[in-house]
Amino acid sequence: MKKYIADEKKIRKTMIDKNIKTINELSRLSGVSKPKIYEFLNGKTPLQTTFVRLAEFLEADPNELIVEVEEDEY
Repeated sequence: MKKYIADEKKIRKTMIDKNIKTINELSRLSGVSKPKIYEFLNGKTPLQTTFVRLAEFLEADPNELIVEVEEDEY
């Protein structure tokens, strides 16, 4: 079975493009908690409204920040 998770590489690249150096800084600027950001980056949380808010802060299409993986990969 497939599922969709945040694409860590794309999120980190977008952070670099926006000169955001740390998850702490991303959290502070976006209003999304650090634990929630780490959950997204580790593929442990289904995508939800909070992820959309993070994508909007990064000025990115949420669909471009996700990747499809096999369920057993994560």
